[in-house]
Amino acid sequence: MKARLRFLLVPAALAAVSLFVVAAATARTSASSSIIIDGTTDSVTNVDPAGNYDFGSGTVDYQIFNRLLEAGPGSLSPHPALAKSCGFKGNLKTYACTLRQGVKFSNGDSFTSTDVKWSFDRVIKINDPSGISSLLTNLKSVTVNGAYGVVFHLKNPQSTWPNILTTGAAQIVDHAVYPGDKILPNSSQHVGTGPYMLSTFTPGQQVVLKPNPNYWGSPKPANGGVIINYYSKSSTMKLALEKGDIDMAFQTFTPTELLSLQKEKGIKVHQGLAAVIRYLVMDVGDAATTTSSPTDELAVRQAVAYLFPRDTIAKRVYHGQVTPLYSMVPKGLPGHIDAFASKYGKKPNKAKAAAVLSAAGVSTPVDVTFWYTPSHYGDASADEFAEIQRALDASGLFKVTLKSAEWAQYVNTLGSTKGVFQLGWYPDYVDGENYLLPFYPKGQFLQNGYSNPKMDALMKKEQGTKSVEARLSVIKQAQRLAAQDVPIIPFWQGKMIAVSKNTVKGIDKTLDPTFILRFWLVSK
Repeated sequence: MKARLRFLLVPAALAAVSLFVVAAATARTSASSSIIIDGTTDSVTNVDPAGNYDFGSGTVDYQIFNRLLEAGPGSLSPHPALAKSCGFKGNLKTYACTLRQGVKFSNGDSFTSTDVKWSFDRVIKINDPSGISSLLTNLKSVTVNGAYGVVFHLKNPQSTWPNILTTGAAQIVDHAVYPGDKILPNSSQHVGTGPYMLSTFTPGQQVVLKPNPNYWGSPKPANGGVIINYYSKSSTMKLALEKGDIDMAFQTFTPTELLSLQKEKGIKVHQGLAAVIRYLVMDVGDAATTTSSPTDELAVRQAVAYLFPRDTIAKRVYHGQVTPLYSMVPKGLPGHIDAFASKYGKKPNKAKAAAVLSAAGVSTPVDVTFWYTPSHYGDASADEFAEIQRALDASGLFKVTLKSAEWAQYVNTLGSTKGVFQLGWYPDYVDGENYLLPFYPKGQFLQNGYSNPKMDALMKKEQGTKSVEARLSVIKQAQRLAAQDVPIIPFWQGKMIAVSKNTVKGIDKTLDPTFILRFWLVSK
């Protein structure tokens, strides 16, 4: 499902793009009329917001659809977008919004409260396996108050509900276009209120976006459209950038390639603060299945945590471009603590790993399978997991088998095959809660069997706590419990990085902890 070499198109798509490019070329007298050509090694699963929870799909959706509230650029606190104003009514279980009037979808349909209710109801009803509906598990119902009023009724108090309204699960679609009980196919005409509309989608090859003539927001797109080309190898994407076949690339070059690009004339590497992380998911046992995994045993998971080579990965594989991470909540976010460092230390400790296995009566070496995806998270993944294998095998306590699969197969392997899995995370919303709530409570999207009533109670308490100080205290407690139970091992935190030709402007405006590439701010 990844891209072919450079930016090849099937004939029908080529014809459509050619017309688009020619039309835009006639207006190239200003920077705002230029088409931005972007490259990526990421992928798109579904364009329909109800059917994806992956970064590649989310990047495209963010250009096409709006939410009631937004975070960034600038203020990271939720602020009005499609909503004119919002607020809790009396308690933390009722949240009402007054909608912006006069907004139209790209097809000309008027935006009203019916579309808002429809959008939320269908995400919950479809309950796509991607896991995006997990962000709405606390939503009891949505009611409309006339054409421009909506009320969200929550099952339990949730002080962070405004943050949820800034996420991919809260993107608004046209009720007249999107079915209420199934995903709209990628081949269909997708309709949103965002700055762009989808012109062409060729799976694994290209997405073409053109400015939405009905876009209500400000600023309007600073370019004449966006073409995103999908590459199977970052080396091919790097060559395309150097040759001028693409203007920029977002996600993902290898650390060595980035070092090389930083030295090249006419190319700029843009870096911004971000809360993107990499972590391991481990099976912890599931009463519903008859098969078992070595990591069902707490001592095995803790031994892996004692041996984990964070510093080696950060320095040897990523050349210092990422930093070791000792909690799911990234450093820099309120409430972060180095929970894993406190529990297991910052350096690998063979003696303590051996002791915990011995105390539990676990025979060594323990055979464990580690899975990774070779390109979805960048071509450095193979080197990353080679270091993990080297560290664990060298202890004599483990015998690690490495397996890999491209993303389309990998997402189906996760949750259905026993082992340890590589995953990454960028925030749905910039709050420590978003690095805990999707991963640890019962029913979390990882499907790794983890369930602890203490964690469930902490997460429920955190959501219902209005005081910021008190809520952060609960977040810290949850991090300590997560380190003790170790169903997940977080191990590095990275930056938001984009690379472009020097002629491209505006990228730095969109590099922030939300990890959202807002193409409408980019020009050349």
